Amino acid sequence: MQREQFVSYFFIGLFLFILYQLALIISPFFTALFLAAVLAFAFYPLYTIVLKIPRVRSSLAALITTVAVVLIVVLPATFLLITLMQEAVELYQRVNRSISEGQLDLVVTHIRQAPSAEWVQGLWTKWGPVEENVTETLLKAAKSIGNFSAVQLAALTKNIFGWVFNFFLITILLFFFLRDGKHLHDMVFQLLPLSEKTKKTLFAKINETFSAVIRGQLVTSLVQAILTGTTFWLLALPLPFFFGFVAFLTSMIPITGAATVWVPVAIYLFVIQETSKAVALLVIGTFGISLSDNLLKPILIGGKTKLPIFLLFLGILGGLNLYGFTGLFVGPVVIALFFVLLDIYRKEYHAKT
Repeated sequence: MQREQFVSYFFIGLFLFILYQLALIISPFFTALFLAAVLAFAFYPLYTIVLKIPRVRSSLAALITTVAVVLIVVLPATFLLITLMQEAVELYQRVNRSISEGQLDLVVTHIRQAPSAEWVQGLWTKWGPVEENVTETLLKAAKSIGNFSAVQLAALTKNIFGWVFNFFLITILLFFFLRDGKHLHDMVFQLLPLSEKTKKTLFAKINETFSAVIRGQLVTSLVQAILTGTTFWLLALPLPFFFGFVAFLTSMIPITGAATVWVPVAIYLFVIQETSKAVALLVIGTFGISLSDNLLKPILIGGKTKLPIFLLFLGILGGLNLYGFTGLFVGPVVIALFFVLLDIYRKEYHAKT
């Protein structure tokens, strides 16, 4: 073996070893790093606007943007998270109380007494034999939600030091990602051992996918969640924060979207003869909550990403299952990169064979 080869192999081995050690060192802070990077990507356009103000340099622009992000995103998200956990516990208590007090039987009575519910009577005769199983299923589901929320709320309260530490870590990282993000991007771009065209294609696809998830799907889901929660609050319906959060999650489901939340509630309101609230929810849900998805996504995403909506959904769902909250962004990017690498291979390598 020539000396040059030995030096090359030694360097590569040493580099991989150091890279592995670096991964071990930063692994406890991966979530904070990733969230800070996502926030920096989402609010980088705001940073560039602030940077254009006369006499505002990069550090001051990054500081102003970071403070704005904390005020706009982090503090409200913390309040909403705590409120959400409390309402989930309340949901369990409500379901448990309604079942123990016989309110489920009262709903069934309303169904049977409905003027035009003959077809429901037929369904009820089929459902009647499994009434106890349905009641037990409802109680178990509510208990699982309530117990999980209670545990998470207790963990948030007990681990207040860890939460505060992560908050400051994300804030500091966000500042540096905003200020030095372009330099980091250029450095990674130059170090990748790929052709210039391939690197540009990969970086463009990552940018498009993040835009689709952050500026498209997340913003649309957030708007639908706010509309759902506000509607529930205005109509004096219970647990507006909880159902708003559920609408945020279900809005990512193709075809049904947030209607998965408000349609069953509207039906329930019709059943218990709260007709005015049911009609109001039906109108707002159709022309406000669900329609916003069709209006906002073309504006926010446009024709940038070629990733089909069902693949975006699978990426989000699979990413959440595999990586937790960070998988919300990692999953779609992995799927998008797979297809772009497949296309690069087809054009650059397979065509030459």
